[in-house]
Amino acid sequence: MTDATPRHFAPRALIWAELTRAELTEAAAAGALVLIPTGSIEQHSDHLPVETDAMLAAAVAERAAARMADTPVVVAPVVNFGFTPHHLSWPGTISLRLETYMSMLTDIARSVIDAGFPRAIFVNGHGGNSAPLRALVGQLTTDGYPVGMVDYTAPSDPAFRDFMKGGLPRQGHACEHETAMLMDLAGDETAGLIEGKIDGLPARLIQPWIAPGHPDDPITDYGAGWAAIFHADDCGYWGDPGVSTRETGAALTEITVAKLAEFLEKFARTPLRVGIARDRHAPGIAGPIAAPRAAE
Repeated sequence: MTDATPRHFAPRALIWAELTRAELTEAAAAGALVLIPTGSIEQHSDHLPVETDAMLAAAVAERAAARMADTPVVVAPVVNFGFTPHHLSWPGTISLRLETYMSMLTDIARSVIDAGFPRAIFVNGHGGNSAPLRALVGQLTTDGYPVGMVDYTAPSDPAFRDFMKGGLPRQGHACEHETAMLMDLAGDETAGLIEGKIDGLPARLIQPWIAPGHPDDPITDYGAGWAAIFHADDCGYWGDPGVSTRETGAALTEITVAKLAEFLEKFARTPLRVGIARDRHAPGIAGPIAAPRAAE
């Protein structure tokens, strides 16, 4: 890969932002599935850029789209800003309030479906967005808009854990997983900068919501909820970024993209209930997306 980070990771025909209105009209008529990457602009300690979540969500979504030979697909522009108030103690973080975030995504999803596309799905790369997206999808689908969501790591978890070498064999924040994948996807220059910054970083294995020096974490142990607040005294990461390598990143990217593409193909083929239907003989169904016909 060259030093410059590629603008996109899929052919032009799959990239919403590069298509004309006529081409997008054709894509809608062909019944294309629309992927909407969602990320965040937030602090990622001192070794990763603040665009990490947004960049990874877009890159993984586009690479997965490029593998979907059995489904017409278009990748919408990444939604860079997310719900991330727990990182606001650090400069660089730009967070939307929850109500703002939900309103923005609602308008985006409705614009896509109202344009004639049969189905869409948010492909999410930021943990703080997950709960809001799940709630929003519940409202959109019952309102009659066939829009789903998936965290891009979910289809490959736990398979991706086999490739990780550090003390936290799962995704955290600015962790081995994110650091290694960014090193693989962002180009040689950025990867080299990251390698220099992570050298010697110790593992941070306790959740960020625990105050310094406290040994127990009942929030995790009992499945409760709390924000992973990164205050000004915090190292800014959770995980083991110091062991990240480009080789690990390449393996993580491959399994993540492959499993996400596999899920998206099945998602597109699955008839799903939608709307409110009180007539038992007329349930609302979002039909499966048809495979593209081979050129004659």
